[in-house]
Amino acid sequence: GLRGPAGALRAQAHIAGLMTHLRRIPQPVIAAVNGPAVGGGFALALFSDVRIAAASARFGVQFIRVGLSGCDVGVSYALPRLIGASRAFELMLTGRQFDATEADRLGLVSRVVPDGELLDSAFGVADEICQNAPFGVVMTKEVMWANLAAPSLEAAIHLENRTQILASQSGDFVEALAAFAQKRPPHFAT
Repeated sequence: GLRGPAGALRAQAHIAGLMTHLRRIPQPVIAAVNGPAVGGGFALALFSDVRIAAASARFGVQFIRVGLSGCDVGVSYALPRLIGASRAFELMLTGRQFDATEADRLGLVSRVVPDGELLDSAFGVADEICQNAPFGVVMTKEVMWANLAAPSLEAAIHLENRTQILASQSGDFVEALAAFAQKRPPHFAT
């Protein structure tokens, strides 16, 4: 392998590529954070679609604490979009760790659960998601991530409009309407 800056850049790009991979996976990714999610683990949590924390979870950017930039593996992209720029700056510049209660208050996680209930809670969210139309779930994830970077409200709405037209032509939509009319749960083709 390459040594020096070229090798380091290749290794850095490989690690950072995990974040874009998480974003491109069509299925929703649920992070069940149990214990510390710092540095690269923090980034993996940020690029998950849903984050649930055990009460004992801890979070932190940490890169700056080891002599690096606080901006690494996509954190400077995702964190301000999730919690706002002001809070993101403070966390990235200090590198301080924070607990699950603060993560919840910041809006970083969707819920905090007792340590022994973390996996059940994560699987419960997954089950809820699986009750929805597969095409709608995939498109929701894709459009949400795209619209986090949308240049304008109009661009976001245009993407939503196209997606709704596609979804309305799917068998999932037809099945959902039939199930509603027949007062039964829908049976989506996978």
